[in-house]
Amino acid sequence: MGKTDVNIILQITSKRKVDFENNFHLINLIADKKERILVNEVRALIKLIKFLFEKASLQCKFEKKSIRALTTKFRDAGRRSAPWEPTSKRVPGRPQDGKDGNRINRWLLPPDHKFYANEIDATLVEVKYYLQALSMSNAPQTKDYEPNIKKKFTPWLVKHEVTPGTYLDPLQRKEIDFNEFIKNPRIVQSGHLIPLDRKGKHVPKNTFLMLSESNQMQGNQKIEELLKLMEYIVTQHKINPI
Repeated sequence: MGKTDVNIILQITSKRKVDFENNFHLINLIADKKERILVNEVRALIKLIKFLFEKASLQCKFEKKSIRALTTKFRDAGRRSAPWEPTSKRVPGRPQDGKDGNRINRWLLPPDHKFYANEIDATLVEVKYYLQALSMSNAPQTKDYEPNIKKKFTPWLVKHEVTPGTYLDPLQRKEIDFNEFIKNPRIVQSGHLIPLDRKGKHVPKNTFLMLSESNQMQGNQKIEELLKLMEYIVTQHKINPI
C-alpha cells in the first residue's frame, strides 16, 4: 500500500469529501491485510463497502429508502449494540440515549458486557453482513465494478465467494432472496453460532445473517445443539408417529 493510498484512507476516515468511486481499489488493498487490518483501514473499508453496496443497488433500480433501511439494519447489528437497558433509568418513558441504555457503538461498552466488541471486530462483522447480502440470490451484481471483490474476502471473512446465489441460510441451508429481503428487511436477522447469552462473542467467525424463522428456531441454542435436537425429534417421530 503506497503513501497516496494511506493518505486517501486518512481522508476517508476524517469524514472529508472523497471520490469513493475512483478509490474502490482500496477495498482489495485493505482486504489483503486480512486479520492484520488496522483501525483506520477498517473505518475506510466499511465506508467503501457501503458505498459499493448502495451504488450496485441503485443500479438495480431499488429505491433509496429501501437501500437505507438495509444499511441501517447492518449498522445497528454490526457496529452498534442492541438496546442494552429495557427502559430509561433517568425519566420513565423518556427516550434513551447511548449512555442511558439505547444502541451504542459496541466498543464503548465495558469489555465484560455481552454486547461488547472491539472496533475492528464490530466493523468487520458489519462488512461481513454486506458481503453476505451481496451473495444472496438475486443480489445486486458487483462484478462490473473495479476491483472485483469476488474472492478477496474468502475464506478469511466469508466462506463463500461474493457473488449472487452463493450464500445460504446457516440453519436451513437454503438461499435467501435479496428481492424479498429489501422488500421486507424483517425477514432476515443477525445471528450468532454461539449466542451472546451463552458466552459467544460478537466477532466475524461467530456472526451471520439468517432468516428470521431460523433465528426463532435457534433461540438461545448453539446451531449444533439445535441440529442434534431436530435429529432426535425426527427419529422419535419415525419410531412413534403421532
